[in-house]
Amino acid sequence: MKTYQIRLFPSKEQVDDLIELSSIRSLVWNELLHIQQKSYELNKTIYNKFDLNNMLPELKEKYPIWKKMNSKAIQTISTELFGSYRSFFNLIKKDKNTRPPKKIENEEYHTITWNQSGWIIKDQNQIIINKINFRYRSNISISELNIKEVRIKYLRNKWICDLVVDDKPNYQEELNIQTKVLAFDLGLSKLATGVDNKENQIVVVNKSKKINKYFQKQIGKIQEKRSKTKKGSIRNLKLKNDLNKLYHRKNQQIKQTLHIQSKKLVNMNYNTIIVGDLSVKKLMEKDGTNKNKKGIRKSFHQSNINMFLQFLSYKCQIKNINLTKIDEKWTTQLNCLTGKLFDKKAELSDREVKLSNEITIDRDLNSAINIMKRWFENQFAHMNEPLDISNVLRKYNLSGETQRSLVVV
Repeated sequence: MKTYQIRLFPSKEQVDDLIELSSIRSLVWNELLHIQQKSYELNKTIYNKFDLNNMLPELKEKYPIWKKMNSKAIQTISTELFGSYRSFFNLIKKDKNTRPPKKIENEEYHTITWNQSGWIIKDQNQIIINKINFRYRSNISISELNIKEVRIKYLRNKWICDLVVDDKPNYQEELNIQTKVLAFDLGLSKLATGVDNKENQIVVVNKSKKINKYFQKQIGKIQEKRSKTKKGSIRNLKLKNDLNKLYHRKNQQIKQTLHIQSKKLVNMNYNTIIVGDLSVKKLMEKDGTNKNKKGIRKSFHQSNINMFLQFLSYKCQIKNINLTKIDEKWTTQLNCLTGKLFDKKAELSDREVKLSNEITIDRDLNSAINIMKRWFENQFAHMNEPLDISNVLRKYNLSGETQRSLVVV
């Protein structure tokens, strides 16, 4: 699936129609939510999406205003609600602070989704959605797309229509090098540090953190100015608009950067990429005795590690590359040369670790080697060429005089 965006130009009457559809969406959500809550109170179970869909004809007779919305759009709401409950029940097993789906109480516009039907594409840049004829602008010919879903949302004072199309990727059947393996450790100062079984060290620079810091400084200045204005004034609204533009630019630049970095990694022609299974959510929790935890949370928030992994995951799938997650517990504290814990615990401030009297290497490289070793303990990994640790340590020994060459992404 692939998503394209087009700009809609609704008239004043059409804007009123969209706002009315949004309020109907809220009514549908709240009514179905009430039904689910009542079911759980009585039977300790909830209805699945098919049961909810079967209730819709009767509910439409009870609430005639629902008939203004396309049937598929209403069914999508019941699917979203059931999906929200399913996520809630899965997450509450890991985190007791997880909250269930809640009632929509504000009157703001909420994105409306039409799945499979509810739209007609016409000539002369016109699209009919829910029997409303919109003018649109697009750089592509949308009439040629195999559209499966349509979403109308309101962003930064603009009406945007997302077109989700069925775009099957052309999977690469064969890689040029079948035994090339990369293992990398995720971090904060560097987004990732990796080592491959060809004895190369790969470093992914944490560019998103730099972008976050730059924009946060600009955002802070505007927030300070806005705090001195009267709420609802022209000056206040102008500064709010400037803030939204800055947030948008920041997010777009971070996404673009992470897309480029993940694409470069995938194009290095690895058969397998191994990642340390890092629980970012746990590291972002406020509980804990670590005095540096506030700084760690801020750094992880600025690094956008989860977004990077999402981009890398779907790009690996397209290129037919195996992306494997390995438990990375103690990989930082283990000496990759001896396989034993360091005598002194490696702190976050320690960027180098001493493996022996003669060998000192980068702390993240030590973790990456441990992740690679842990992966090679798997029986399937033996089909690949193993990593020669002695050559890697000799090549990247910080205590020696050997010339070191890094591949920087």
